[in-house]
Amino acid sequence: MKVRELIAKLSKLDQEFDVLCYTEDSDLLANKHGFRLLDIDTVEVSEGERRRGDDQVPTLKLGKSPHSEKFVFINVVSDF
Repeated sequence: MKVRELIAKLSKLDQEFDVLCYTEDSDLLANKHGFRLLDIDTVEVSEGERRRGDDQVPTLKLGKSPHSEKFVFINVVSDF
């Protein structure tokens, strides 16, 4: 999702609402839970190259290079 898309979606909502993230990804769930809530901790910009590890899991090689892109990172935490 692009920043402009996220802003457009959020701008249609009450600006006083709290924003929470959630996941149903089984790799991130606590035992016997159907979803996990995440709170936004920080939002920042960094550079990196999109990669896949040997296990084919998507990752980034952080840092500036001829192939790097700028990304907005939303850091989430599971305790709020």
